Order: sequence, then structure tokens, then C-alpha cells
Amino acid sequence: MKKRWVSSLLVSLVVLIHTPQILFSQTSPTQTSPAQASPDRSSSYWSKFKFELSTAVSYQESLLDSSYFHQYSPPFLSGAYESLADQTIKIRGKAGWGFNVGFAYFPLDNFGLQFLVDYAKPKLSGANTLYDVYLNYALSFDATPPYPYIFEYSYGWPDTAGHLSELCLSLNGVVRLPIFKKLAFYLSGGLTFFRIDGEGTGLAYSKYWWDSPWFLGDSFNYKFKIGPIQSLGLNIGAELNWVLWSNMCFVLDVRYFACPSATEPIKIVDEGLATTPPFDEIKATMNLQDLTINPSFYRINLGLKYLF
Repeated sequence: MKKRWVSSLLVSLVVLIHTPQILFSQTSPTQTSPAQASPDRSSSYWSKFKFELSTAVSYQESLLDSSYFHQYSPPFLSGAYESLADQTIKIRGKAGWGFNVGFAYFPLDNFGLQFLVDYAKPKLSGANTLYDVYLNYALSFDATPPYPYIFEYSYGWPDTAGHLSELCLSLNGVVRLPIFKKLAFYLSGGLTFFRIDGEGTGLAYSKYWWDSPWFLGDSFNYKFKIGPIQSLGLNIGAELNWVLWSNMCFVLDVRYFACPSATEPIKIVDEGLATTPPFDEIKATMNLQDLTINPSFYRINLGLKYLF
């Protein structure tokens, strides 16, 4: 994905550079002179603008690709038992849309500071494995193993579904490189503060009991929570700015946000799915472990920038 986006940026840059200069001029063809196309004139045009404000929509490609091995002992409520259940939950980030706001200040002609705010809410997916349950049980509590009865079953389990919420605040150094009077190339990078949280479905929980003459059971698909994760990372990107008219630009910005992976205990949400035993007991029975999340992502911005 990184190579594909970089290639797209280079192709766009080459096309714009080889576009006849007259397309970027505000004057008529008869008024164009070699002096107007000189690097000095291009630089002087951009240097008169010290502040920039941009707004954009973002298309984002998440790098989240995690799995969680869920193993615990499902309860049998009517007698002594030994049990084991396990499944593997896949948690992958999907491509999605967000928005971005940016502000830049150039104390020098071509060097400045940039502040970016990025927000996105990408969806989660993942093809989960079968949910396997093994239960060896008796119909009295004073029995000793091995118990006389066995229940063994593999459930086809729904895929992971959910979302992440990503808020990123970035402070960058930025270099502005005029190409023509109405076209400039930017390079920027710096520190990013990440705040990530989210939720999804996919964690299984079962309980079983005997109600003569039937063996009965219930299985539940619990919602889990991710985060909040707060961490410092980095971002680096490049953008093209093409003046459409007056002081308004079209902006194409490609950027990579690198955030360290975070490992935190997975948490389940009480939605009242099972009323017995109490929810705290259910959490303890499910033997919840740590989940590792990689919040890094690529994104491409398309938007407008105002120079002043």
C-alpha cells in the first residue's frame, strides 16, 4: 500500500510539472513572459503568504491486524464438571473515511510549522475461527472425575464487527518548495499524539445446565472494548498545492502515521445478555487476557487550503 500511494504521488507530480505553464497562470497567453515563469517570481508569489488554513476529507488505510486467542472453562450449573472452550478472534482495520484540519505558519519564506488534526472512524472486521466447547459433567456436585457424561460441539461463530475511533494531533516542521507560480510541493513531518478507542463483537461465552430430561445451554456473543490508547508517535507526508483562484488552493496530501503497538487487557461490555451468574462472575470465568493493537495507518487527503 505504501508503494502504491507513493507511486500515485509521483505520477501526479510528474503530470503537473509537465502541464503547460500557461494553465497555472492568471494572465492571458499574450501577457505571459519568460520572467513570469522564473523560479524567483514563483518563490515571491508564495513567500507573501505567511499563514495557511486547510480542510479536507481523508481516505484511510488502517494497519491494524491482530488476533486474540480466547480460552476459558464454560460453567455447568447442575453438577460437577470439567470444561474447556476456545476460539481465535481476528481483528482487522478496514479502509474508511475521515476528515482533517490543518494550520501552518511560515516565519521564513519556505520553512514553517504545521499543526494537523485528523479524525477517522474505520470499521473492524475479521474471519473468526470455530468456537469449540468440550464439557465432561455429572448430575451431582459430589461426583469425582472422570464424569459420566460428555458434551462436545463446534459452533460456527460470526465474524468480528465493530469500529475504531482515531484522533490524531500532529505538530510538524514543513518545507514549502514552489514549482511554478501557482504550484508548490510540501514536505512535512513531526510528532503525533494518538488517542484510539473502539469496540467490536466476537467474544463467546456459554453456560450449560440439566433440566430433566434435557441437557440445555446458552451461548452469547459479547461486545469487547479497545482502549482508550494514548500514545506519542510520528507522521511524515508530502502534499501538492495548486492555486485555483486568488488565495484558494486544491490540496493533495499523502501521509503515514506511525504509532507504537499497545498491549492492554481486553474488556467486555455488559449488555444484559446473560442475567445469571452475575456479570462480574462472567468476566472472571471468561479469563480475559491482553490484546495487542497497532493503531498505525496511511491516509490521503483531498481538500482546500486558504492562504493569507
